[in-house]
Amino acid sequence: MLLSERWRVARRPSGESNFHILYRLLAGAEGALRRELQLDAVYGGDHNLFVTPLQKVEEKQKAELEFSRVCSAMSLLGVTDAEARVVWSVLAAIYHLGFAGAVKADKSQRWQFASPQAAARAALLLGLPVEELARALFGSSATSGSGSASTPQSGSPSSGPGAPGGRGSYRTPSPSPSERSVSGGLDRGEFTGVEALEGFVVGLYSEVFGAVGALINRSLSSQSNTVVSLLLLDCPGLQNPASCGNQAGATFYDLCHNYLAERLQLLFHHSELVAPKDRYIQEGIECDVGEDDTEGSVDGSTAPLVGMIDRPPATAGMMRSSQTDLRHLRGAEAERRGLLWLLEEEANQLGASDASFVDRLFSHYSDRDHQLLLRKAPGNNQFVLQHLQGTSPVLYSANGWLKSSRESPTTRAAASLLQESGREDTSKLFVSCRSAGISSTLGGSIVCGAAGLGLGGESSGTLRRASSIRRTLNAGTAAIKRKSVALQVKFTVDGLVETLRRTRSKFVFCFLPQHNAGLCEARRDSLSGTLLPASPDGSTVTTDETLINIPLLRSQLRGAQILAVVRMHKQGFPKFLPLWEFRRRFRLLAPPDARPASPVDDERKTGQELVVGMDLEPTQFRIGLSQVRTPPRDAMLRDQTRGPSPVSREGRQHIRPGPRPEDRATRPAVEAGIPSCARPGPGQPAPVGGGGGGASRRTLPRECAGKPGANELS
Repeated sequence: MLLSERWRVARRPSGESNFHILYRLLAGAEGALRRELQLDAVYGGDHNLFVTPLQKVEEKQKAELEFSRVCSAMSLLGVTDAEARVVWSVLAAIYHLGFAGAVKADKSQRWQFASPQAAARAALLLGLPVEELARALFGSSATSGSGSASTPQSGSPSSGPGAPGGRGSYRTPSPSPSERSVSGGLDRGEFTGVEALEGFVVGLYSEVFGAVGALINRSLSSQSNTVVSLLLLDCPGLQNPASCGNQAGATFYDLCHNYLAERLQLLFHHSELVAPKDRYIQEGIECDVGEDDTEGSVDGSTAPLVGMIDRPPATAGMMRSSQTDLRHLRGAEAERRGLLWLLEEEANQLGASDASFVDRLFSHYSDRDHQLLLRKAPGNNQFVLQHLQGTSPVLYSANGWLKSSRESPTTRAAASLLQESGREDTSKLFVSCRSAGISSTLGGSIVCGAAGLGLGGESSGTLRRASSIRRTLNAGTAAIKRKSVALQVKFTVDGLVETLRRTRSKFVFCFLPQHNAGLCEARRDSLSGTLLPASPDGSTVTTDETLINIPLLRSQLRGAQILAVVRMHKQGFPKFLPLWEFRRRFRLLAPPDARPASPVDDERKTGQELVVGMDLEPTQFRIGLSQVRTPPRDAMLRDQTRGPSPVSREGRQHIRPGPRPEDRATRPAVEAGIPSCARPGPGQPAPVGGGGGGASRRTLPRECAGKPGANELS
């Protein structure tokens, strides 16, 4: 699970909901579970920063039903009641932290919880003293609203020697490096207390999300060796909020998903367009496949835009002690870096801002060669990137990107606090999940099982499948820049694409019929009975908006290069056999005097003599240096060996009907135009049959004479 949308739990987009599981937990938890999670606590008129409970009765009923289904699924996967309660406890703690909030004290101007009661409930569910929770969020000098967090009060149930977590002491503990980082960041104004709380909530959700993935993998794990595995990649696709009416611009997190979409499209371009052309050239086969989609062309590949986003700096540039001079360089004089590298450098410079990042981006890519890919927008700190070869321009707003590219210290603090929880079940689950896989700055994880840690074991094939991503995240620059959110996006996608490159990939495309189709829920109209989308506010969309947007569909087809791939597949020769396999299979179809004898010195020359003796049409095959290639409509000489049936070659007027179901048991099946009596058995050399073009016929072998189906071979 990589590039998870973990930030939504704290900063959901305007007009959109939070993760469904939070609403389902609030509506579906009942009885003892609801009392244990303290979900009935009343906070008066306080506003929750993260979750707004459902108000409509039908929405609550639907959420209750979905929560019962989630519980049934967890039970089916072998998740114990204790493990499930740990998951619900962390999610409920997120809910209570939304009411706890963060405000500045009147006198000390230090950050503290706005609602100490809500903070105490969250700390109890996490198995922590409330003082330790406040110290992790607001630093060593934080207060919880009712007392000092750095000096436990004597007699407090959460501060004595026997307090949960084993940290009870009447002395003020020394602040950890993360606590000093939080305190220093708050004092310097690098982030606010609310942002520290948001980072902590994001860390909590990331850990519980990884734990659920580990529990699912435990139920699917096996000790046996994997012969064949199926890797299914599900990504959100291109994000374009402006096309749905949101003119505020796409966020940094939208850029991460769009960068992944560009990389996958580039992989598709190499797999389906570049690689077949290279194979034709390698085999010495001349093939006219239409337009030349070169890799360096903007119209033929997404490589230029991908390079603009992730181009690494040169070695000389990385050795410079100061980067201030680069801001004054323009055009070709500038040492270009990708957008992600520029963002990472600006995030680590004092006095940098979102505006300075945008200025530096245009100073690197303001020349004529990149005007087709990047242009300025009229808004403040806005720019437009031409995604998918210019077919999908996306408006971006760089406001807040520098903060988004810095990892909050409280995000990593959440993981350590859960592992050191005073609740034994909580600590055991998150320690075992942390040991079972790797976790990156982006909150993603590759769960590989951990025998002996309670999560079961995986086969060695699982470890090999994750090796590419492991090396990418744990070696070289990726290990040095582990805390850089912007660069971890690149390194994570690099490992993912490298893993896909080693597989026999099959691509599935999903196209939008309308711009807002991704934000609508299909519902059945009560009157007409047809499926009509519903807008986010619940109103019914008009009939005109339910029609397919033809220009939008065409632009998606062009951007995905579907037509180019279809053209190459139709006009090219995608089917192939090695020359030795072609000779072994079809040598008996040639006349006796043209059949090659063993051993064969020149396979290519033998293959050419074989097809001449079989009287094949030259347009139906190509002979390369090591392969015989045929077009898709002639799957390995099927039409040539079948003859005038089932369609007459002379008039093509009559079509022979296929066998009836009751005749299939008695009528032999024909595979590639060869009767079943002519197919080779195990260890036999080659099939027996006839071939020819036009009206010429070959004499059938004696063993096939008089058998059903033999008259179908001409």
